[in-house]
Amino acid sequence: MANLQKHQRVVNTLVNQIFLGKLKPEAKLPTEKQLSERMKVDRTSLRLGLKQLESMRVLTIRQGDGIYVKDYIKNAGLDFLGLLMQQEDAGKYLIEDVYIMDEIWEFWIMFFPLVLRMAIERGSTRDIKSLADLITLQEQRLADRKRVVEIGILIQDRVAEIVNNTIVLLLFNSCRPLRKRILEIQVHSMDRNGLKGLIETEKYILNAAINGTDAEIAQGLEQVRQNYESYRRKMRETMSGPLRQGSVSKNRLSQRRKKDAA
Repeated sequence: MANLQKHQRVVNTLVNQIFLGKLKPEAKLPTEKQLSERMKVDRTSLRLGLKQLESMRVLTIRQGDGIYVKDYIKNAGLDFLGLLMQQEDAGKYLIEDVYIMDEIWEFWIMFFPLVLRMAIERGSTRDIKSLADLITLQEQRLADRKRVVEIGILIQDRVAEIVNNTIVLLLFNSCRPLRKRILEIQVHSMDRNGLKGLIETEKYILNAAINGTDAEIAQGLEQVRQNYESYRRKMRETMSGPLRQGSVSKNRLSQRRKKDAA
């Protein structure tokens, strides 16, 4: 267990340095001996961490030559971003990049309503009831924001199970930390009436799935999309203040806003 903790510390440290640009693409890392001394870990733990980063396609280990940084934008997958989003220090996320968070919301606004529609089309009455039970439980826990988020993740997982598409299931698994962060921002940005409105939207969609027309289902899905757009705007407002030192996201977010307004 001790080795696992040390190995994860290696992974977390290098992932952050790569993401923040402290380690540039094509940069050569120090030797294993130097890295182990700097990070205060044994060589076995260091190698485990380096191998994991190589499998995530953010490092290249060249035998007899050295360890090189790869361009994560061109090579890494959701596991890299998921690792960034789940790292916490004293309850605060280490990475809270405005531009990245904005792109995560943009992806979710496009993606989740499509998956939800697939679930509605494929789900049985029993499937819809299982979602309704979770929504009822969520409604009963409105005073506990953390629990609302936890149940929200369970609802999303159940939606993916109903769709029963291997790629959707794997994607939901790999982006679980991102989904959790999205829900946290959404739930903690709303007052009690806002939370009630969210649940009413969920109920409307389920009722439409059982008794409604295609037009009513489409209306409910559009309401979901609009809700997410609203929370995306709130996220921009709350996160567009002073950025962490070294971040270039403010200019990129400004460019994105101009593009959206065009």
